[in-house]
Amino acid sequence: MTLNDLLNEKIYVQVQYIDTDKSTVLHENKFSGCVLKVDPEEGITIQPEENKSAVAVIPPSTEACWRDEDNVFHVNWLVYRLQEVRKDGEHEWWDWQPKRL
Repeated sequence: MTLNDLLNEKIYVQVQYIDTDKSTVLHENKFSGCVLKVDPEEGITIQPEENKSAVAVIPPSTEACWRDEDNVFHVNWLVYRLQEVRKDGEHEWWDWQPKRL
């Protein structure tokens, strides 16, 4: 699968944000939408079905993408929080890892 295979396709997205303990789910975001743009540096741009005025951008990797038995695209990411304590004004670091099924 290449990034271009995703262009103009409907995709189901699941992103789980995990705390520094590597097990506590802080937040989960699930949505479906149409892939508007793919760029190997800028990412995969998706227009969510729930909000046509918004876009979501996920990392430009097909490692987290797969097709189900009905040939529908899915993408699953685990996003790990890397800093336990954040001081005001500091950037909080996150590590995006593909979720293997």
